[in-house]
Amino acid sequence: MATLEKAKKRAPGNKALFTTFTLSDKEFEIIRVLVKEKTGISLGLHKRDLVVSRLSRRLRALGLSSFKDYINHLKNKDDGDELVQMINRITTNKTDFFREKHHFEYLTNILLPQLYQEGEKTGKRELRVWSAGCSSGEEPYTLAMTMSDFFKDHPNWRFKILATDLDTTILTKASQGEYDEALLNPVPKAFKARYFARRRTPDGIIYKAKPELRNLIMFRKFNLMSPSYSLKVTLDFIFCRNVMIYFDTADKTSMMEKFHKLLRPGGHVFVGHSESLMMVKHLFKYVATTTYVKV
Repeated sequence: MATLEKAKKRAPGNKALFTTFTLSDKEFEIIRVLVKEKTGISLGLHKRDLVVSRLSRRLRALGLSSFKDYINHLKNKDDGDELVQMINRITTNKTDFFREKHHFEYLTNILLPQLYQEGEKTGKRELRVWSAGCSSGEEPYTLAMTMSDFFKDHPNWRFKILATDLDTTILTKASQGEYDEALLNPVPKAFKARYFARRRTPDGIIYKAKPELRNLIMFRKFNLMSPSYSLKVTLDFIFCRNVMIYFDTADKTSMMEKFHKLLRPGGHVFVGHSESLMMVKHLFKYVATTTYVKV
C-alpha cells in the first residue's frame, strides 16, 4: 500500500494514471461518427468496452480526466496527431504468417502458374500485388515468400507488393520485418532459413526478414475509404482479408468497385474467412473458398 502511495506522489498527472474512465452514450456516438468519417470503420455497440479500454491509455498519457475532455482535445488539435493516435488504437491488428493457408495454396497451384504462362506468351514478366490492411506485415511477407519461391527458377520475372494500413505505428513495425520466434511457427523451415536472419537477444530469439525479401514490399499508409484510389498501376491480385468486417454494405460495395477498376482482366480478390462478395456478384465471380475473380 505504501508503495502505491509513493508511486502516486511521484507520477506526473497522477490523478489520471489511476482513474477509471466512463464513456457516455453521447460521447460514444461522437467517437463512432468520427471514426466512421475518417476511416469507414463502423463501430457497433458491442465495441464500446473496446473503445474505453484502448482510449483510456491515451487519456492517461495526456493527463485528461474524462472522455469529454478527450473529445474536446481532438476537436481543438490542428495537427491531427491525436486523431492518428486514436485510429491506431481503435484498429485491430490480428494476423499470422500463412493465415488461411488455402489462399497461398491457390496462388502456388493455380493463379501463379496461370500468370506465368500468360506472361511468357506476352513477354510481360512482372506482377503487381496489393496487401490492403497489411497490419504488422505477416501477410505481405508471406506473399513475398510464396512468390519468390515460385519464381526462384525464373530470374527474368519481377514483382512488387504494395502493403497498406491506416495504423502508422503498426506500419513502422511491419517495415522493420522483425518477429519473435513463436510468430514464425507457421513458416516452413526452408523458408525461415532462406528468407530470415536469426539472432539471439536478451528477450529471446528474433527473426528479421532479409533485405531481398523486404525490398519486394512497399509499406504505405492508405485509407480504403478514400473517395478515389491514386494507384497508377494495374494490379494482378489483391489480398483484402478480414478488413470488410468493419465496414457497412455501402462502404464495402464502394471499395469493391474501386478494386474492380484497379484489377487487370481476370484479376483476383482474396477476402477473409467470414467475408463474401455476394453484394457485388455483378463485379466478381466466386472461384474458390473466399477467392473471387473479376467479371
